[in-house]
Amino acid sequence: MPIPLHQVLERIFRPSSNTVRQVVAVPRSVAEQIPLVDSVAVISVTAPEKLQASLAAFEHVLRLSFADVDFLSAEMTKRRQAKLKAAFTAQQAVTVLAFVEALPQNIRTIVVHCEGGYSRSCAIALALADIYGYEAERASLGEANPSVLRTLKDVAYMKLNAKKGRK
Repeated sequence: MPIPLHQVLERIFRPSSNTVRQVVAVPRSVAEQIPLVDSVAVISVTAPEKLQASLAAFEHVLRLSFADVDFLSAEMTKRRQAKLKAAFTAQQAVTVLAFVEALPQNIRTIVVHCEGGYSRSCAIALALADIYGYEAERASLGEANPSVLRTLKDVAYMKLNAKKGRK
């Protein structure tokens, strides 16, 4: 279930005693209402056939466009097959990880949105929580797109192994 605006704002503005970033997945309609806050970065995911979201002038925004398709599913319907060419890619995963790793220390919250706020955005939020240990409301991330989640985790794992190999 997507998080309503008032809950997102509470998370953005609540004082935190720890230094762990938080990641929040929201629908596009909520992301477009979030006011400009210096401690927030946004990962904006739109469907290929949609226009970019109208966001506040955040300094740190990553815009991605890919279809909400689970290419790991054993059931490959015609609809899924049609969306495969616009599915999330390993290169997009590299871009997400590089964006997050380059964020300055003052960024306390990463808001991830997609159209509905329950599949692609939840997968990215859950992956960031798992990879970097960010705080996340895991109960609200239950419908995460398995392909996006797996791709992000696989790319992060490959990056980690490549770093170990260089040492």
